[in-house]
Amino acid sequence: MSDAIIVGGGPGGSTAAWLLARAGRSVTVLDSARFPRLKLCAGWVTPAVWRALEMDPATYPHTLQPFRSASLELDGDRYETRWPETASYGIIRTEFDEHLLRRAQTTGAEVREQTRVQAIERTDTGVAVTTADGETFRAPLVIGAGGHNCPVARTFGNVSRKETVVVTRESETRLGADQLRSLTEHHGTPELFAEADFKGYGWYFTKGDFLNLGIGCLGSGRDLHRRCRDLLERLRLDGRLPAHIELEPFRGHAYAVQTQEPRHVAGDGFFLIGDAAGLARGVSGEGIGPAVESAHLATAAILCAETDGASAYLSQLAARLGHGKNGALERVAGRMPHWMTDGIARTVCRTPVLRRKLIFEGAFGMG
Repeated sequence: MSDAIIVGGGPGGSTAAWLLARAGRSVTVLDSARFPRLKLCAGWVTPAVWRALEMDPATYPHTLQPFRSASLELDGDRYETRWPETASYGIIRTEFDEHLLRRAQTTGAEVREQTRVQAIERTDTGVAVTTADGETFRAPLVIGAGGHNCPVARTFGNVSRKETVVVTRESETRLGADQLRSLTEHHGTPELFAEADFKGYGWYFTKGDFLNLGIGCLGSGRDLHRRCRDLLERLRLDGRLPAHIELEPFRGHAYAVQTQEPRHVAGDGFFLIGDAAGLARGVSGEGIGPAVESAHLATAAILCAETDGASAYLSQLAARLGHGKNGALERVAGRMPHWMTDGIARTVCRTPVLRRKLIFEGAFGMG
């Protein structure tokens, strides 16, 4: 019997496992995938997240693309934002996730890969987690870190059908840095594209030898394929995606973003972190930063025996990440007619300080 079971071995789950194992707790991590797993993500990590992970980017042994600028294209015009220092570091999620999970394993966490969770239930001593092959794991508590469709969230989180969801389609292809530099003069920087209706966005991010591109939109995603087709046509027309380049297959993902009816993220014997808690940033669905920070908050609450862990976590989460509370901008925008919000969005995109603060740093978590 472990002190904690963590369902999901991504950045949030592996960080929680590492922190708990380092504190002397016995931890079991269950993940349905075998690492290294294919995980597509535009993927950037801020200096603050590297500090939270206690990792130095200079010694990170895998693909790393530091950048000090990013661009946004709207109505055919390109707007660039620059920072005086490195704003973030582009990473390849397949490499990054395995690195964090192996660190947790080396620290003492038990890692069980290719282990799909079938059922979770409360017991007299905590929780019992049963896998698809019939094995049962028991612990006083379970941490849900399994993403948007985390089984712990489905069991305890009171997942609402009213959640706002960001859906994406993306592809990541290894083409070589030399070829990518010939395609874009902005190699190594995120290039974002605002959709005309502001309900979606595209991106084109060259990271070392890799090209990551895709489209994201709010809502059901019924027109996601059309938006993706339009983005590819746009990139081919301007030379960033020549016809001879063969992209890796596109894959789809979904992320719940903060709403006025949040998931239950902590309670008797359970904690939810990262995407499982619905903490992805509004609009973009960026989740690495919130996953790592919520892992820190949850493990701090668990390790502080003098407090009610669930209450402490909820309090800190609300203070640090605003769980369950739309910001003032979202609340005001929700009451405005579309023509007015459209005008405001265009003003934000075109105004340097607003673009940096609200779009790149706010919605997309850079800097």
